[in-house]
Amino acid sequence: MADLLPVNESTDELPALLPFPVSINVRNSDLGVDDTGKASRLDGSRLVATLHRQVPEGTVMFTSIDMRALNATARGLIRVVSQQTSDDGLAVETLAEFIELSDDAKGKIARLLERGPGSLAPPPPPTRNFAFDQIAMQPHYNRAGSSHEFQVTTTEHSYFEPAPLRQQAKATNTTKFWNSLGVTGYVIAALGIAAFFPLTRGYELLAWEKISWVGERLWFWANHIGDVKLYNNI
Repeated sequence: MADLLPVNESTDELPALLPFPVSINVRNSDLGVDDTGKASRLDGSRLVATLHRQVPEGTVMFTSIDMRALNATARGLIRVVSQQTSDDGLAVETLAEFIELSDDAKGKIARLLERGPGSLAPPPPPTRNFAFDQIAMQPHYNRAGSSHEFQVTTTEHSYFEPAPLRQQAKATNTTKFWNSLGVTGYVIAALGIAAFFPLTRGYELLAWEKISWVGERLWFWANHIGDVKLYNNI
């Protein structure tokens, strides 16, 4: 696919052109974005990548750049600067800038650019690794180009990506009322069933006797609370 330059950007202002595209994965949990594409231009501050989904400008996404020529992966946060859709409408050329990139990731990108086209070999075609399938590694299916052929690759995530914060669910007043009414009904039904059997009837009467005795004592002291003397009781 031809390198579609984003609007209002000249070739001199774009990042360095890579000898061959590298794989890139971008994610944004708020927008539900989880897209895989190819980065054709890259440096320590910006990148140009071909994605399959258009997002609003200014969107921040977590990105993972797979540099197979170095057997390394660079990860960081990018902000979308501009986007341009291809003529066939199947790809979106995206210009983004790094807003968070570790020194280690910058070093990997610098080594990738320093090696030059002569020392870089394109990555081998993706193949299915049955050993990973045996240890519950799920295969990832990608459509190749515009044809109906499918390629099977296996992606192993060896890093920790924090999950987004989820709002705490709170029950409404109507739900609380019906839940309380249901619990009360079940308790009354259980006590009624227990009263039919002689064995459980005795325990139930004993429990009611204790509860009534406690209630009587509480009612008595509630009405005579002013008669209690804490001193001069002689």
